[in-house]
Amino acid sequence: MALVVLVAVVGPLVAPHPAERAVGMPFASPGGGAVLGTDRLGRDVLSHLLTGGAQLLLVSAVIAVAVTVLSAVLGAVAAVRPRAGSVIELGGDLVILLPAVLGILLVLTAWPQGGVFALIMVSLLFGVPYCARIFAAAASGIATSGYVEAAIASGESLSHLVFREILPNLRSVFTTQLGLRFVVAVYLVSTVSFLGVSVLDEHNWANMVRDNASGLLLNPWAVLVPSAAIAIVAVGVNLVVTGGAVKSRPTVGGATDSHVAHPDTDPLAGDPIGIGDPDVVDAGDAAVVDGLTVVAESGAVLLAPLSFRLKAGTVTALTGPSGAGKSTAMRALLGHLPAGARQEGAVLVAGHEVFALDSSALRTFRRTRIAYVGQDPGSELNPLLRVRALLAEAAPTASDADRRAALELVGLDATHLRRRSGRLSGGQQRRVALARAFLRRPEVLVLDEPLAGLHGALRTDIARLIADLALRESTAVLLSGHDTTTIHAIADTVVEIHPPGGMPVIDEAGSPESETALECVDKIADGGAEEQTGATEGARPETRTASSPSCADRPGSGAELAVNGNGQPGTAPTPRANGAVGPDSATVRGNGARGALRREREDAAGRPEAAPHRGSATALRVNGISAVADGHSILADIDFTVRAGEALAVVGPSGAGKTTLARVIAGLHTTGSGSLDLRGARIPIGRKRRIKAGINGIQLVTQNPLAALNPRRTVEQTLARPLRRIARVPKNQVRAHIESLLIAVELPTELATRHPRELSGGQRQRVALARALAADPAVLICDEITTALDTDTAAAIMTLLDHLRADRGTTVLLISHDMALVTRHCTELLVLDHGRVVESGTPATVLASPAHQATADLMG
Repeated sequence: MALVVLVAVVGPLVAPHPAERAVGMPFASPGGGAVLGTDRLGRDVLSHLLTGGAQLLLVSAVIAVAVTVLSAVLGAVAAVRPRAGSVIELGGDLVILLPAVLGILLVLTAWPQGGVFALIMVSLLFGVPYCARIFAAAASGIATSGYVEAAIASGESLSHLVFREILPNLRSVFTTQLGLRFVVAVYLVSTVSFLGVSVLDEHNWANMVRDNASGLLLNPWAVLVPSAAIAIVAVGVNLVVTGGAVKSRPTVGGATDSHVAHPDTDPLAGDPIGIGDPDVVDAGDAAVVDGLTVVAESGAVLLAPLSFRLKAGTVTALTGPSGAGKSTAMRALLGHLPAGARQEGAVLVAGHEVFALDSSALRTFRRTRIAYVGQDPGSELNPLLRVRALLAEAAPTASDADRRAALELVGLDATHLRRRSGRLSGGQQRRVALARAFLRRPEVLVLDEPLAGLHGALRTDIARLIADLALRESTAVLLSGHDTTTIHAIADTVVEIHPPGGMPVIDEAGSPESETALECVDKIADGGAEEQTGATEGARPETRTASSPSCADRPGSGAELAVNGNGQPGTAPTPRANGAVGPDSATVRGNGARGALRREREDAAGRPEAAPHRGSATALRVNGISAVADGHSILADIDFTVRAGEALAVVGPSGAGKTTLARVIAGLHTTGSGSLDLRGARIPIGRKRRIKAGINGIQLVTQNPLAALNPRRTVEQTLARPLRRIARVPKNQVRAHIESLLIAVELPTELATRHPRELSGGQRQRVALARALAADPAVLICDEITTALDTDTAAAIMTLLDHLRADRGTTVLLISHDMALVTRHCTELLVLDHGRVVESGTPATVLASPAHQATADLMG
């Protein structure tokens, strides 16, 4: 294909004869001065071929680029502006009513003097409606992601949303459509020329086919060669596009292709790794991870050497700070690594080394032997499918009664079978994902943060369900989480993963790092013009790492002692020897017998006093907020008032309407109604720009860490945007502010150069919080921001918010299921159930004697 394109471009320069010169008799056979013979006028076919491709390919390329670019822009606009999308769709429907080729021929015959320009314009008219629909469908998922919604809530312009947030993440779609549009354009231009519509000059390949068709039997080269040139270009472009769109599974270090599936047998049958060494695999091992290390393409260590075993019928838990590599280790059991990453060590699941399986065997393995539920189940569920279809997709042989029973196990009634997953709350989506996994009855069940986003009573029920499932089905369960009390209650073995070298150890609440955050916010509020003075003046935080001497006695450090089954200190685990599997970067703890499930209650008397306010002014007044979706009421007549410096906790069971309320206040929900006053000024409800509020406006941190950040941007680029645009920080001071923000949210400054794919879920969540803090908001809405964080980091983040409330008068709306955290850090409490306020007051008062069952269920 490249050769044909090259010939078309440079052909006129190397043609042996002028295209119009007759060199022999008409339709003469090849020979003499005509290598491919002559055409109907005695002209050299080769010279004509070399001369006739440039214009055809150039016009086709212009059409392809124009159609693809315009379609991409319209599709992105339709995704972020539903009303504009309806107009675009209606206009496209009207154009599609007329067949494209017929319409193009009618226009060109009626406007013959239009020439190439007319062909390009009419191709846009008939090509864009089809292509724009494809881009709109691809962009719709991106438009609902956390980073786009955060940009909308910050008042970003339509052009920024389209060209900076959406289109960069549609590169694969753009490339594919560009190739396909080029192929269509080649055929279109060729067809128009073949049908005799005078658009291109007479030397193009399509005209050669048309003019010489009558002499096909005399000199077939005059027809076959230009036809082949057109076909090779079209097919070649298709192959290039297909090859670029399909990404092969990356080769990882240590993997060997020692298993070749026989076509007449199970592709997973036999012993693909050929190991029977009892020092490596014991009887009853459902999975063995031996010295697993994962290194990113950039060289960053994502997972330090890790070893552990999964036994059938038991629950194994991975714990450790955010960024230690828990999710990386869990996905490795499925044979999945981050793009460009490499691994060392062995991962054996159900007797198979997963990184040695070819792509076909790996798909079969994932479908039959293992089930996985990630941190963000919502991204794993097709938002357009109903729950019934999602369950049938996961377990095709399960009966309808089985599906209903699976939903009941996770606390959902049968009415949810008819609902689309895109209309479910985050907690409900998590439960549907768990039901899908339970229905499959796999040998190994991997659950990443399965208890996050669930209220107390439901969290306890799901934990019991997981423990019972392991025993009843003899399933090996591997889970992770930061609710250490519940995890230790159900896990037979707890593996505490230590962060890779150089990762910071979180200091206690109130550390200098938290004060640095206030310093940063102060500088942002003043436009970065001068350094602030006061209690934090001159403070220079010191980032302590796990290798620092002061970290030797901290939990999670390399010097930590193991804990035996009785909960007493024991001997630290020794390194692996003689190939035996043992702990490397992890501390393995055996629980012996599972303890009873329990939740520790925080003593209300020990809760810090409410942060002092800068004044008694009302920061946010909400009156009569309501919202509907698909004709059903989600919120009804929500009223509350929050003063500057206060922290209002919005709590309630999954599906109560908490996130919808946050989206209405942030200006993201299209059907919201009511009134909203920010610092005494009325602001619009719905998707209307609030850029006039600028600094001291409303910022939202969404609950989904995986979709919170634009995957095309580094952390530095993500934070620089609000600093420059909203906070008006001078360009030469942006880097310093970024470093301060990262330290404020307990992240090392080295992460500034990383992309989201190189961060853990907890790290992404903290970057999203830093992005919101960069705008110095008057109201900060935090939707489940601590669920992906370990206990120490969550405490540090909440302490930071406490200081912001006290020193800056920032108002915080916190959505959470952690009642201990709410009691400790919030001044007011609002309980929602089925979209209505059922209780309100101070956390200590409401939680001490709940008057509504929904409130009691939150306590666990």
